[in-house]
Amino acid sequence: MFTTVRDRVAAATGALFVVLIVVGNQIDVSGTDQSAHPTGASVLRDAAGASSTAHTIGFVLEILGFLTLFGFLGYLVDAGRRAGAGKGGTATAVAALAGLTTLIVKISSAAPIGALAMDHASVSPGLAQVLNDINGVGFVLAWLPWAVLVGAGALGLFQGGLVGRPTLAIGLLLGVAGVVMGLLGLHDPANANALAWMAGLLWTLVVSVRLAVRPGTGRRESEAPSPARVAATV
Repeated sequence: MFTTVRDRVAAATGALFVVLIVVGNQIDVSGTDQSAHPTGASVLRDAAGASSTAHTIGFVLEILGFLTLFGFLGYLVDAGRRAGAGKGGTATAVAALAGLTTLIVKISSAAPIGALAMDHASVSPGLAQVLNDINGVGFVLAWLPWAVLVGAGALGLFQGGLVGRPTLAIGLLLGVAGVVMGLLGLHDPANANALAWMAGLLWTLVVSVRLAVRPGTGRRESEAPSPARVAATV
């Protein structure tokens, strides 16, 4: 049964991930140009203030959040494995790989911003804008694997008996919407709509809390052996 303290803590890491990256991002971007496509001069002004205490705290919280996601991905893999063959193992493994891909894309896209923060005094506005755009495109690119995580995670958790049909339906809907909006966003990153990404984060937060509070048994009630069947096998 998925009711141990370890299971609850592992499930809760999904919610912790969402909280850390959302709070960290809000702190990190406070006081910066939040236009869809800032100019190079604006990017350089923001980079000059990147060493402030507030921005440092926000950046650290975001990185801790993405590292925390490893715990939730491990939970998904373990949940699928313990549920048994045909009970969500493949779907949860796909979700975990998609989550790992999201982490790789997000952490890699932070490199240009880190370089800009280091060398902003000698970087031209044109180059600064390019480096900032690389980070922005990386953010949109991350929507695709995240959508796969939500959709496949919903399917795997449902097959394993850990969530119900409404959670499955919402997760699949958000997964499809995330892929569509991600592809549209890559076509025009400056005007990309992050609604599906944010909705996917909210889905992860709710499901994570639900699994931490009520971990489930790894089997749907409809699959549990009936008393008559048990008696017949005795």
